[in-house]
Amino acid sequence: MPAGLERLLRREREGRTLPEVTSGLKELGIPVALAGEGREYRAYPSLAKVRWLFPAGRRGIRRAGMEALFHPVTARGRLLKSLISAGVLPGGRVFLEEDAVGRLEEEMAHHLTEPEVRAVFYVGTPGAYRKVTAQALSENDRVLAFARIAASPRAREEVEAEHHNLLRLEGARALRGRVPEALALFDWQGCRVLVTSAGPPRAGPRDLRREHLSFCRDLFLPFAEHRTFNESPLLSRMSEKAGRLASRLDGRLSSLLERALDRLRRDLGEVELPLSMAHRDFAPWNTRLGPQGLFVFDWDGAQEGVTPLYDAFHFCTVRSLLTGKGAPLPDRRFLSELLDGTWPGAIEHLPSLYLAYLLDVTLHYTEARVAAPQAGDSDLRDRLAGRIEAFLYGGSPL
Repeated sequence: MPAGLERLLRREREGRTLPEVTSGLKELGIPVALAGEGREYRAYPSLAKVRWLFPAGRRGIRRAGMEALFHPVTARGRLLKSLISAGVLPGGRVFLEEDAVGRLEEEMAHHLTEPEVRAVFYVGTPGAYRKVTAQALSENDRVLAFARIAASPRAREEVEAEHHNLLRLEGARALRGRVPEALALFDWQGCRVLVTSAGPPRAGPRDLRREHLSFCRDLFLPFAEHRTFNESPLLSRMSEKAGRLASRLDGRLSSLLERALDRLRRDLGEVELPLSMAHRDFAPWNTRLGPQGLFVFDWDGAQEGVTPLYDAFHFCTVRSLLTGKGAPLPDRRFLSELLDGTWPGAIEHLPSLYLAYLLDVTLHYTEARVAAPQAGDSDLRDRLAGRIEAFLYGGSPL
């Protein structure tokens, strides 16, 4: 038996509590029990570490749900997906209160004009912005839509932001069929729920291709406005965030962030450049491939007034830091071609654009860590801060 499979099965046998699924669904008013009455679900990969909940006895739903909910980038993740889809991992037996689940399904079916739907849940990972995703499936196990469900004030803000961003994207004709449609926004049991179209099932490529270049260009151009970097919303947000977080950080990190801001003000401050919308979590696991090209979802972190190349930098940097695979930056040819299509003749500013990206994403993860110190881990933030330090003291890698 492969070592990875043996460890997963051992965790399943050892799982006796529901710490993560309880903390996720309790916020939604859906009581969870290990035994008793209610609708039976299977918790995967195990009771010790719950991520997905599928209705028991519905193999078709489990397969359809995993195809749409989980696009792993690591070998371990791909193994886990195949084991769950094939039924090799039995999952932990849990019971969700029938009335609560039924009310949610009725609400989703109403907005989708469907006679009936079945809910599959992705519980998510603990953190300040935690949201539960409910997948709506038809009676024949077809994926109809996704519902992003937010209970905490921060998560509600992100759901509202995603709704706003999706409505904004409707005005970009080149992106039609390449981003989700906002189908409904409603309140349910004290939560804010956003229902979006599901998109194509095929996972997006793990490496940057022509489809990514096309998408980044078609996202940037419709919303571009020219102004100096000192007047940019991005610099304003970063300056405000760095100042607000300074007293909560150790001196070394706070000083590093301030030095990066000073460097950007010096090198890019008076430069007039196009600023536009960026997804800001543009990564393989947030993309799919469909008839119109690359399809990108999870728009809760998107913002306007962002510098060129941001999403291209993020795609490679975050994948490299999280998985240890792939180049940490796009190749120079990709960057040059994308820059020529969004800010022609600006190749000399490439290093400053990369530093602007690094600082913004580091501040984002730092803020999340300060808001929920016990949730997740700080490794990614620390690695990003290390990239800033290497940039400032070792020279730009570009």
